[in-house]
Amino acid sequence: MEKINRRNAMGILARWSAGSFIPFSWILEGCTYGSSLSLFNKEYQSLLGAIVEIILPETDESPGAKEANVQYFIALIVEDCYEIENKDRILVGLNQLLKDGFLDFSAQKKYEVIEQLDIEANSATQKIPHYFKDLKSLTQWGYFSSKIGITKGLRYNPIPGYYKGCVPYNGEIAWY
Repeated sequence: MEKINRRNAMGILARWSAGSFIPFSWILEGCTYGSSLSLFNKEYQSLLGAIVEIILPETDESPGAKEANVQYFIALIVEDCYEIENKDRILVGLNQLLKDGFLDFSAQKKYEVIEQLDIEANSATQKIPHYFKDLKSLTQWGYFSSKIGITKGLRYNPIPGYYKGCVPYNGEIAWY
């Protein structure tokens, strides 16, 4: 049997400590719950790309939400962070748009459908949260926290300098 000295004891302790930090989430992967649909599939990504581009379109001054890949951000947040009821509500709404043939609509018709969804989502008679409110909120969050959104969509100054408390507004884009 090997004699244990301080160096051997520290090595054993380090191995045991490192072993205790290994995530064993792969053991529980068979216990997942929820719907089997994924917002990362091609059809949902096309639909989300069309929706986010209508919500925050490309302009002469700034790229749109689709160029900032906001559709992937939405899919990631909904898949990983939303409760199953909220995720299913969004999936049901997106499935209805797919069933209605949203991707085959003309640009004007797509805009009208999104405008109608926005009116429905903000109506006072809405008792349960509308899925479009979530999509719109996630689009804004994803765009204005992306590099493209911050540097090209907002007034970005990497080295801001000193603070001027009272500056006249000249109509330029601002943070909010």
